Amino acid sequence: MKNRRSPEGEWKRLRPDAEHALQMLLSEIPSHATPQSLFEAYTYAKDIAARAMQSRMLGDLPAENKQFELLRAKIKQEMDSRYKELVPPNLLRIPYSGKTHEHLFSLLQKNLAQPVQAAMLRIVTADNVHTERRARELRELGLDVHWYDIEEISVYELRSLNIDFAMIPAIIRNNARKNKSMTKEQKQLILRKAGISEK
Repeated sequence: MKNRRSPEGEWKRLRPDAEHALQMLLSEIPSHATPQSLFEAYTYAKDIAARAMQSRMLGDLPAENKQFELLRAKIKQEMDSRYKELVPPNLLRIPYSGKTHEHLFSLLQKNLAQPVQAAMLRIVTADNVHTERRARELRELGLDVHWYDIEEISVYELRSLNIDFAMIPAIIRNNARKNKSMTKEQKQLILRKAGISEK
């Protein structure tokens, strides 16, 4: 198994390269650089700076977020108490258990009840495409996540550590939709017996 550096170690390793790349880019801008050389300086600086910044930000977040685990455990406990006798175990799982969702939660928790720019979330995940969807998925767990704009800048905010257990039926319904081992009729019957709507 490959030995991964800690975020702090990665930041120390990447910081000199990021500084050099940014200086190179700055030196290209005022000169009569060709579009190609300017583009190459920019793409290199952008890549190395993004990786360095991700490492720096991850170093400021917990390696394992106990609060995230605790909240997920509370959701699971509530789900089991309501539906354990009515729904098969494979539909009673809690989604979004990966490190990406945990990192997003950690950043929002660190800034609890304060807006966090979507750009910061994208730095932490190193993903410009799926990050905001993944942040919104935390709300599907019943977490108190809100998103809105401040002067045309997208922000996300974890307003409290309260859980909305009313989201549990939707979690089970989504698990049923994704399940490939059951027929549509079997899924409908399970949801109906559990009192969960299909929509």
